[in-house]
Amino acid sequence: MEVIDCTLRDGEQAPGVWFTTQEKLDLATALSAAGVSVLDAGFPAASGSELEALQAMQGLGLSASVAATARPLPQDVAAAAKAHADEVFLFMPTSDLRLKETLGITRDRATAVFRAGAEAAAAHSLGINVVFEDATRTDPRQLIDTAAELSRHVPLLRLVLADTVGCAHPAAMQHLVRRLRDALDPEVRLCTHCHNDFGLATANTLAAVAAGAESITCTVNGIGERAGNADLAECVAGLTHLFGAGHGVDPLALPGLSAAVERASGIFTSPLKPVTGYNVFRHESGVHVDGMLKDARSYEFLPPAWVGRRSEFVLGKHSGTSLVRHVLSSAGIHCDDDLLTSALAEVKAGIERRDKTPHHRAHDDALAVHRTLLSGFAPDTLTERYSGPAEGRGER
Repeated sequence: MEVIDCTLRDGEQAPGVWFTTQEKLDLATALSAAGVSVLDAGFPAASGSELEALQAMQGLGLSASVAATARPLPQDVAAAAKAHADEVFLFMPTSDLRLKETLGITRDRATAVFRAGAEAAAAHSLGINVVFEDATRTDPRQLIDTAAELSRHVPLLRLVLADTVGCAHPAAMQHLVRRLRDALDPEVRLCTHCHNDFGLATANTLAAVAAGAESITCTVNGIGERAGNADLAECVAGLTHLFGAGHGVDPLALPGLSAAVERASGIFTSPLKPVTGYNVFRHESGVHVDGMLKDARSYEFLPPAWVGRRSEFVLGKHSGTSLVRHVLSSAGIHCDDDLLTSALAEVKAGIERRDKTPHHRAHDDALAVHRTLLSGFAPDTLTERYSGPAEGRGER
């Protein structure tokens, strides 16, 4: 299974997020070292810094292929070539809604533009990936016809089916992928690009794999536009432990990647985040801890050692005598029933005596950080800069 990471492009499109060139190079190096196959590394036609970052990546000697995202327009394809990209992701809407309301063009015209862009990419010797934006709101027959038309004229590496607004569910994704897999040349790899608006991005990605997709896209920590994308760690864990599929990504690299993207993006993940979250291998409930002390498989199907973690037990309000006995015995203290009872009562009372003020302060601080770091450029600064002197405009 081929893993394509979009953190450097779609991840950076999360509102308020931006990476410096050095951060991009560091993340590209880490992702490549982790075993990611392809980096969707940026949109070079969007800015000079994007183009320069991609150019610099080619000097890093990465094992991952470096790809540029582009519209199927001559200037975008030329920018991808100038960026020295190995391949290009050409994206364009395919749904009737987007073609009519966003672009104002017919389907035939859209196919012609797509073909021209793909031919331009081929002329620059770029590997060609075609991204069907809004594919999950498009008639599958239209997707098949467009893909067949493009593949007649240029060699396609991958066909990426984008669930652009996150409206698919796993059964629908499986049906779509199976239908296209049955209809298209098997040499063209099918790939999905799933958004997380309903919390189904990872589920839809894995459903596509079950239906025959050979490549997936994801981002570190699932960052991306709106609710984000399929999460790299979740997808890799699912491929390994649910599907038994190879992918080449080193699971021990996942926590470090998660921390690096948190730091660079300013978006902090939940302690409950699957695979890399702080709490995912920690246990407090008395029933759970009792089972874990007897056999860790009781409440952990995903092995913590797989990502370099270990099981942890937390003394808290919901703890039971098993953990208290374990803690005291580990310290060489003999435990009788009276000691267990009094020690457990002290643990529970101690938790309930604690002041909740730090929790409230942490919540307020996190909100303040996000409102500051993810705020973007202040609109009033922009209007003041380009509106000229205040006099005569009614300001006081």
